[in-house]
Amino acid sequence: MSLVKKYMMRTLNSVCANETVDQVIRIMYKIEASVLPIVDEDNRFLGTIYSENLLKNILPEQYGVIEMHKLLYEVNHAAQNLQEIKKRKIKEYMSPTTTAVQETDSMDNVAEIMLENEESRLYVVNHEEKLRGYISRADLLCYLLEMEEAEK
Repeated sequence: MSLVKKYMMRTLNSVCANETVDQVIRIMYKIEASVLPIVDEDNRFLGTIYSENLLKNILPEQYGVIEMHKLLYEVNHAAQNLQEIKKRKIKEYMSPTTTAVQETDSMDNVAEIMLENEESRLYVVNHEEKLRGYISRADLLCYLLEMEEAEK
């Protein structure tokens, strides 16, 4: 039985729950990430912030529906809305129900969890719920490839 800790990525960026929206946006931009794990001061996993969560809170029209003739107005309005929330704590916009897996969990369970939650990555925690890394669909594919090769 293969464990998550064999396939997980241990290097990742995270943000603290008390960081502000503008700080997190700058981090996302700098590291080219649209999703980040949120941790407390002790590195305990609290949830996830998606850029989508922030966009939904600043776009004046229904998310994803911007008509071309209104684009300039919409962008200006979104910038004004962002101005109003940029100093708020990121924990106000996080998804606290993000599923995490234990580093000692079996890889056999990862595919089911990823598909049920429509996630391309799952964050990995230890027995103290401290963030240890993440596991992606690419890691899952590598595991499946190794399983297939082992059967030959």
